[in-house]
Amino acid sequence: MKKYLPKIGLFGLGTVGQGLLNIIQKSSLPFEISAIVDRSFQKKQDLIGKIPASSDPGLILDNQEIDIIVEVIGGVDLPLFIIREALDKKKNVVTANKFLLAQHGYALFSKARENGVKIGFEASVAGAIPIIRNLENIFWYEQIPLLEGILNGTTNYILTCMRTEKKDYPEALADAQRLGLAEADPALDINGTDAAHKLALLASLISKKWIDYNNIYVRGIGNLRINDISWTEKMGYRVKQISRYHLHDGKMFLSVEPSIIRPGHYLWDVEFENNAIVFQGAYSGNHMFVGKGAGSYPTAYSVLSDIMHIIQGNYNPYIANDCQWHYDYPSPIDDNENAFYIRLPVRDEPGVLAQITAILSENHISIASVHQDAPLETTDNPVDIIIVTHKCYRKSIHNILNLLEKSKVLQGEAVFLAMDEN
Repeated sequence: MKKYLPKIGLFGLGTVGQGLLNIIQKSSLPFEISAIVDRSFQKKQDLIGKIPASSDPGLILDNQEIDIIVEVIGGVDLPLFIIREALDKKKNVVTANKFLLAQHGYALFSKARENGVKIGFEASVAGAIPIIRNLENIFWYEQIPLLEGILNGTTNYILTCMRTEKKDYPEALADAQRLGLAEADPALDINGTDAAHKLALLASLISKKWIDYNNIYVRGIGNLRINDISWTEKMGYRVKQISRYHLHDGKMFLSVEPSIIRPGHYLWDVEFENNAIVFQGAYSGNHMFVGKGAGSYPTAYSVLSDIMHIIQGNYNPYIANDCQWHYDYPSPIDDNENAFYIRLPVRDEPGVLAQITAILSENHISIASVHQDAPLETTDNPVDIIIVTHKCYRKSIHNILNLLEKSKVLQGEAVFLAMDEN
């Protein structure tokens, strides 16, 4: 008697979908791909072979024999329809779509619980790094006061390139696009939104309450220049785009922003397109995960891992089954204290530094150090004054930057970076 093999329906044959199909074709696995839906399936027949394929979602959704659907299309509207339909038909789902889950996860996980099925989403955060299942299972009962990570390979590549190759931001971005590490429209990566989607899912797992990514404090790297990378390097620091969950004095702070780290920081040597996540367990200590955060095979392998855990029956996603979701809201980031690096492009004339220090003093900001590479002769070009503060409230930084802009001291956009003390 022929042994029954679970049947998989695959939506999407792009980078991740092709990687998954290639892995399956080269491996001996206890399931079969029964159907593929892709809008350009006719151009991919060499890869598809004899597997039934169509651009019509009904090929998979209406097939009662399909046990698990895999969604790696990307976007929101069509994947949302597909996953809703699959859950209503009591099919398990595996997805890499962090954008969709960040926007609609509250409803989708609730629907999965109601229908007794599972949503595997390991591939949605940090590619091949197995952070989701570890938080769902091994560390579910752990108290985690701090999690930090580099969750976007595009921004990490750009910042590494700026530091190691002395390229300014536009040139480093162009390199990332040429290498396929940045999209033609890189906005979601550069402005921090992509990392915020992932941080929202991680924070929801840690807090066991639903976190809306729109409530996360987010700043991108688009206004950073080679000056900032050079200055921080002279001071012995590095700039990283860090996603941070911090529980402090009963308040939850969530942020995605370029930050300054010191030598010895866990994320110091995480370079180029690599991702990393480090967190503190109250009982188990510090843990660090490093790996490829994107790419065809790394992401596809996480998809495959979810498929296998569902088939083997040892995937117990608490996020779908045990949590009766309630929304939670992070505290305003302005209520958090940091030391800060500030770069001020100013007029090259006497008295400017005195004006700046007076404004800082009036707002109770204590200066740790001041740096300036002033030209030998006065010019019409702005010069950079670099100020490193002692710990202060972020709202004070926002306030002094507004005052400096109104005073017309600035001759360009000011840049500030939080000093990561963790």
